[in-house]
Amino acid sequence: MSFSHLLDLMIVAVSVAAVIVASVYAKHKIAIDKKAAQGDLLAKAEKIVAQSVSPLVYQAEKRGGDGEDKLTFVVQGLFLLLDMAHLPHPTMSFVKGMVEKAVTAMKQAQSIADTVDKPNKTITASFGQNTKTEQLK
Repeated sequence: MSFSHLLDLMIVAVSVAAVIVASVYAKHKIAIDKKAAQGDLLAKAEKIVAQSVSPLVYQAEKRGGDGEDKLTFVVQGLFLLLDMAHLPHPTMSFVKGMVEKAVTAMKQAQSIADTVDKPNKTITASFGQNTKTEQLK
């Protein structure tokens, strides 16, 4: 066998392999595209959950009730939003994790607001002497 015969044989082998790969891909293309679309929809659903969870947590806090009632309100609100958008629901553990994260952020913000909002009262004597500041509690 000469070099040109080996080269022709390698080209044929590579061509046959490429045809096999293309035929397998074409056969499974619908399933591959369907899985990719589901992944895209799930990513959109997770993005909507991440954007919507904080306002729902604040609304649940305004409504009151115990923790389980608030969690149920937020989860049902999120699933309602996803149903209206015709998007799949992420796992419950993902949703509850996002709710816990939003609750923690809300409590931290409230804690900071409570420390910042404490009023200071300044009592000043006549002519600006003997200035005394006290913290109201």
